[in-house]
Amino acid sequence: MSAAPQRVIIVGGGPTGMTAAHALTRAGIDFVLLEGRHEIALDAGCNLVLSSMGMRALGQLGLLPALKKVSSPVTKFQRLDHKGRDIGDTMFFTYIQQSHGYYPRVFSRYNLMQVFYDNLPAEVRSKTLANKKVSDIRSTEHGVVVECADGTSYEGCMVIGADGAYSVVRKYMRELALKDEQRANTEAFVNEEKPFLTTYRCFWIRFPVLPGLKVGDAFETHGPNMATQFFVGEDSAVVGIYERLDEPTRDPRRCTVVDEKPFVEKWGNLPLTKGTTLTIAEAYAQKMDAGFINLEEGVVKHWSWGGRMVLAGDAAHKFTPSTGAGCNEGIIDIVVLANHLRRAFSSGAPSPDKLNAAFKEYQDARYELATFGCKLAGNTTAAATWPNAIYKFLDLRVFSSKMIQKFFINQGVATTAQTPVFDYIEGEEEIVGKVPWVHAIPSRTQIV
Repeated sequence: MSAAPQRVIIVGGGPTGMTAAHALTRAGIDFVLLEGRHEIALDAGCNLVLSSMGMRALGQLGLLPALKKVSSPVTKFQRLDHKGRDIGDTMFFTYIQQSHGYYPRVFSRYNLMQVFYDNLPAEVRSKTLANKKVSDIRSTEHGVVVECADGTSYEGCMVIGADGAYSVVRKYMRELALKDEQRANTEAFVNEEKPFLTTYRCFWIRFPVLPGLKVGDAFETHGPNMATQFFVGEDSAVVGIYERLDEPTRDPRRCTVVDEKPFVEKWGNLPLTKGTTLTIAEAYAQKMDAGFINLEEGVVKHWSWGGRMVLAGDAAHKFTPSTGAGCNEGIIDIVVLANHLRRAFSSGAPSPDKLNAAFKEYQDARYELATFGCKLAGNTTAAATWPNAIYKFLDLRVFSSKMIQKFFINQGVATTAQTPVFDYIEGEEEIVGKVPWVHAIPSRTQIV
């Protein structure tokens, strides 16, 4: 059999997968991207938040001007309880801007994905393929073969699984690990079949910018078993309604349109904003689109297998969206992974051993940070949904303090400042705050 192409197969065309497409393009590594949905740019789910570290990485890829045009900065959350009473603003975003020079920015998924797609070189866009639902992944002597439900197949030397919480790449990784004869007597390299726990589900509603709302507004409603996050953008407003399930589960029920009416009847009278009478029911009555998603949480133990497959983003670690960290962490996964892959591919198609070493370095760099971020996001969602008196007290009496908020941000400043950058892409530092970045964006003379 002839050697497999020196090509990376990216499975998943969301923010993590498209970041990988840009990163590999800049590294000079051939790839093909397979997305199961019918389009790369789709408007689905809640809005996404990009922080200074995510925007900085995408700025290295030349996307910053286009991203600014389709997003809105968020300076603070205005908070209220289920009865519409003011429970204090959270100023985390303002304190982050002071430290790192940039307010987080809110995007619709469609606008973010369109920026990713439009800013790929024209000759590269043909490598991003929609309607490609993966039906099988096989490891061969020289590489991997990915087969799709439409009968097509793609051969490469490795696969990046950027295909979300229900990752098909992770599924085939597990199956191959279980079949590996050399490891038949141990499950040391086998992931759990269901690695994520679901404690919350989210009902999201997109609707027009109604009177009394202005671009950049951000609100949260907190209270027993339910919290909301509400953002107002240029073209629409989006609210995510986080409901605590009766019991955590590794087998969450998939909700459909028939579940929407009972959900709105249950929570519809709850307020979304300060200073207006807007409720969940009124937002739903004006809806442009709506739907349910489960909010899985957890970190997969093994992010790669056999020097052939590696996971990134939600396929490797899944956060609740309360801190807005999930998308950013997926982007930084690709920064670290791409740096290692560029070196691995520097002298041709790398061996499985060489890729295994790169994958290990990547996971070693990212695992603890992902674990901490997952725990922080889960605790933030728990605080907003008041599962017990302790969380309620913390939410109302502790986290409402501006001094406490600033203290917590300051605890994370040093970690954020150490965020890596692409070590092979030159550029200028456009995001600058009072805390310097440890890893500077390289200049031409620094790139080897």
